[in-house]
Amino acid sequence: MTNPRTNYALAGAALFNPMAAMYWLDVARGQRPGIGLAFVGTAGALCAGLAAGPRQHPWRALASGFAAAAGAALVGWALRHYVDWVAGQIEAPVASVEGHDLLLPAAAVCAGAVGISALVGRTPEQYIEYSGKPGDYRWIAATPHPAQRWLAWSGYLVHQLASWGCIYAAQRQQLRYTAALRRLNWIALAVNVGGVALHYLQSHYTYDGLARDVPEGSALGSVSFILMMALALEAPRRGLFFGSRKLMPPAELVRFARKFHGYIFSWAATYNFWYHPIDPKPLHYTGLFHTLLLFVQSALIYTKAHRDPRWTLALELMVLPHAVISTLYKRSGLGAMFTFSLLAMFVVNQMHGLGLSKRARWTIGTAYATTVLAYYGLRREWHRLPDVLRVPILEYGVLGMLVLLSLLIRAVRRIGDRQRVVDLTG
Repeated sequence: MTNPRTNYALAGAALFNPMAAMYWLDVARGQRPGIGLAFVGTAGALCAGLAAGPRQHPWRALASGFAAAAGAALVGWALRHYVDWVAGQIEAPVASVEGHDLLLPAAAVCAGAVGISALVGRTPEQYIEYSGKPGDYRWIAATPHPAQRWLAWSGYLVHQLASWGCIYAAQRQQLRYTAALRRLNWIALAVNVGGVALHYLQSHYTYDGLARDVPEGSALGSVSFILMMALALEAPRRGLFFGSRKLMPPAELVRFARKFHGYIFSWAATYNFWYHPIDPKPLHYTGLFHTLLLFVQSALIYTKAHRDPRWTLALELMVLPHAVISTLYKRSGLGAMFTFSLLAMFVVNQMHGLGLSKRARWTIGTAYATTVLAYYGLRREWHRLPDVLRVPILEYGVLGMLVLLSLLIRAVRRIGDRQRVVDLTG
């Protein structure tokens, strides 16, 4: 059995090989192979090879790498027919329903799906021995079902690629944002409903998701990256710090976030969804509800509801109850840290851009600061006060790395442009 605590290589293969398939889709539609395909294709093949254990089984690792590269190419060419079909259905006439009218009914259905998991979810008789170390996943069945690995991975890949195909088709049509739903939105919603139903069945009969093969850190990192990418994506509307737009991320990073955030957010939600089993435990309810709402958001592409700031803020804030309930269930003692640290991001960044008055923002900020000082002061735990900066430091730290990367790419492009000018004038 693959070690679920250390195999980040397989997690990388699960990301890069589907990405390579999408680049091969470009090739199948007539584009020339570029550096993007070379990078993600090589990364996917290397990760697949590393996951196979090259030290113990070098030939098997080599075969795994080649199989991953070939599989990505074949899937990319096969996706062409699916994407062409979706593109042909985008503007087909349907009953006019506005995206905003779908939000509350969809949230109610998502809550109902969580309720069903609580009533009919399956708990195994015994789990593998839990080490107790932070980051080690504890809900893995001691006796795996013979079909578990095949069903979980095939279900994840089909769900992921079908979702990405909808985004790909929509971007190639250069759609405008409208209030009404297109047939594309209903197709994307059907894809996610089908993926959810498939995972419900797989989890009920075989229990384990991807957690048997990949580490929990990869699942946590995937959904956490949504919050970090949102900083760049929302910067033109709410700035980076307290609504100020004096310090902004590079324009290249903002354009990247706008163009590719759909793929990134869809991957994060889908990968995290298939990582966990549908388990009837309280700490799983909030995470499952949040993931289902992200699927709804994915289906609302190119509608005005998709970028409604109140709706998107609600999706960001759903991280808070899940984090707090998880810490309380695990008795980790980190409930206060997650509460105040995530609320710090709300005060510093997320509440700006909603059209709140300056007085309202000062009131919220003052109430937050007073509550934090009172909480730690009454408990005489001033040494824990810096904990409120953990999430902001992490999110802005990752954003900083993305900024440095975009600046490096800008510098390389400028050097290339100058060299071309020299070649032309010389």
